[in-house]
Amino acid sequence: MNNFLAITFLIISSLLLNSCGITDHDHDHDNDHDYATTVILTLITNSIPADTVSATWKDLDGPGGALPSIIDTLKLRSGITYRGTIELYNESKSPRTDITAEIREYSYEHQFFYTPSASISNAIEWSITDTDKNNLPVGLQFEVLTKTSTVQGGSINIVLSHYDSITKDGIRKSLESDIDIDYPIIISQ
Repeated sequence: MNNFLAITFLIISSLLLNSCGITDHDHDHDNDHDYATTVILTLITNSIPADTVSATWKDLDGPGGALPSIIDTLKLRSGITYRGTIELYNESKSPRTDITAEIREYSYEHQFFYTPSASISNAIEWSITDTDKNNLPVGLQFEVLTKTSTVQGGSINIVLSHYDSITKDGIRKSLESDIDIDYPIIISQ
C-alpha cells in the first residue's frame, strides 16, 4: 500500500509541475520580451521615385482584451516588387518598448511566418530576406511580389514564432507564438 501511495504521489507531483509551466528553455538570456501592442508593416517599391506603403495593427490592451483598435488595410499595386520591414512595439507603457530590437538581438529564437489567405495566395509572393546567425530565416525584412492584374482582396496572416520548447529549423512554426494577426490586403492596378 505504501508503494502505491508513493507512486501515486510521484505521478500527481509530476503532473502538477508540468502543468505549472515549468519548462526547460534553450535560450541564454534571462527575460522574454514584452508582448507587441503595435505592429507596423512598411513596404517600399523598387521603382523611382519609390512608393511607400505602411499599415498599422494596434491592440493597446494586449492579448485577450478588447479587439484591436487599429487594423489598417495593406493597399498594394499589381505587378510590383516591394521591399518590406516589420516593426513591433509595446505601447502599453511609457516609454514604449522597441520589441523589434530584442527580436533582432535574439533572432535565432524567432521567425516570422507570412501566409496569404486562399483568395490571394496565387496573386502574391512573400519572401523572407534576412537570416539569423545559423543562416535560418527571421522575417524582420522581406520582399513582396504582386502578380495579379485584377483587383483582389484577402489577408496576410503574420505569426511570430518564439522557439523555447523546440529547435528552430526555418520550416516549422514553434509551439509558442508572440503574435498571430491578420492584415487585410487589397491588390489593385
